[in-house]
Amino acid sequence: MARDPHRAPGAHRAPGAVLVVAVLAVAVLAACGSGGSSAGTVVTASPDAPAPEAAGLPSDPVRIRLALPPDPVWEWLEGSGALARWEAAHNIRIDASSPFDPFSAFAGDHADVVVINSLDIPMFAAQSDREPLIIGKHTTDRSILAVRRTSRAETLDDLLEARIAVESSLGSTLLWGLIAESLHGLDFRVGSPDFDLVVVDPASVADLVMREDVDACICTPDASVPFLADGTLRTLYGGRSAAEVYAGDVLGEAGLLPMADVLLADVEWHILHHEAVQSLLDLWSSGLRHWHSNRATLVADYPHLFSVTDDDEIAWIADYVGRHDWFASSAYISADEARRQMFMGEEMQRIGLTESNFILPFFDSGHSDDGHGADHSDDGHGADQPVSDDAGRHSAAGPIQDWPEPARG
Repeated sequence: MARDPHRAPGAHRAPGAVLVVAVLAVAVLAACGSGGSSAGTVVTASPDAPAPEAAGLPSDPVRIRLALPPDPVWEWLEGSGALARWEAAHNIRIDASSPFDPFSAFAGDHADVVVINSLDIPMFAAQSDREPLIIGKHTTDRSILAVRRTSRAETLDDLLEARIAVESSLGSTLLWGLIAESLHGLDFRVGSPDFDLVVVDPASVADLVMREDVDACICTPDASVPFLADGTLRTLYGGRSAAEVYAGDVLGEAGLLPMADVLLADVEWHILHHEAVQSLLDLWSSGLRHWHSNRATLVADYPHLFSVTDDDEIAWIADYVGRHDWFASSAYISADEARRQMFMGEEMQRIGLTESNFILPFFDSGHSDDGHGADHSDDGHGADQPVSDDAGRHSAAGPIQDWPEPARG
């Protein structure tokens, strides 16, 4: 399904609309079962039942090619045996890899599901003939704004015209750009007249601050632990992440954390594998639940994934994630979460952080933790009451409304 790189976002839908493929998937699966044959594999495994058998023999397993960066939740699922038990129960096999560029794996059809920052997707969407669909969430944005201990800065207001290291012009930089404009009326992007943003390798951002080559950095706590743990690097905004600052100060409600890393699939692939995706999200959510119950243990078990090398650094990052946990409470996306993410993307377009032809990604909110279209998770901050369509599935379609007006500087 080719995409027109010049197509205006939302040209094929109402402003703020969210594509929901769950109903279409049900229709396609039903059609495949009503006579004739299907070219694709129809997945019938449910999260609570063993795989179907034909003529007494197990069917060939459904295979999901998964590309993701090294991650403690996934490593626990693999190392604990939870993944193997799930695969046996549902007759699904996951071929996991950690490519340098997950989106290239997706665009080249080398992966069925990839884990990628949601704010990176629009820039890359025009580079692929596949139609990207966000099917689940994994983390919120954990990036922080940090300075040397001797700096007196507390917010972006205090860093006007400062030289700031960032790891990309997309992702977290876009979210900080929205924060800067909403709270301070400042332009925070590469080429901005208000700040001198320098794009560098992610591993170098904190080092450049400590060497006094830049005044501040947008970095992640796990990539900057040595300097944060010994106090030579200091966080602004009270140590809060970009997601926490945006939710609390821009939207005015601390629980409305935007998504960062999400699970991305192709629309057509998702239609043919709808039930396998549901099972995958169930598995992923079980890993997230284990993380939230055992953060400190998992940090200690997988120190290499948090860039920590000794007990003091392990204790620091374990304490930090206890207060600023960036992992989602579940993998399911509710209708309200999808609308909020679309609202955020449209705000970025409105203020010029992204181009007008920046293709906003679609979200699917048709999966749920009970399999019946009732998602009970909204990042752990209260029950969601999604809009329902005639099939009883979530529908996040329709104009965005009733969201708080962002604070203005």
